[in-house]
Amino acid sequence: MIETLLERLKARLDENELSDGKLQGIIDDVTIEVLANTNQPILNTQLESAVISLSVVAVNRIGTEGLASEGYSGVSTSYLDDVPPRVASILNANRRLGIWEDEDEPTS
Repeated sequence: MIETLLERLKARLDENELSDGKLQGIIDDVTIEVLANTNQPILNTQLESAVISLSVVAVNRIGTEGLASEGYSGVSTSYLDDVPPRVASILNANRRLGIWEDEDEPTS
């Protein structure tokens, strides 16, 4: 059975109040960022995993965007502000260097 990225994200999240449309929007945004970062035209299996991991981070950061840390009643919370190391290694391993022309577009 082939699961969609949305199904995989929902399986990774505990009870979540976001609609499927909002979750799909997050997946779409993260996919664009991953493809731009790696200079790849499509997602492979490793990059799909990175998209899911970064989407989980994005969902968990909703409402805390822009905060580095906060504290209440002696309890301090710090927020991840960068790509997790495991995901960064996946992105680096899949990065293509240089500018690649779209195979569908004719060259001039």
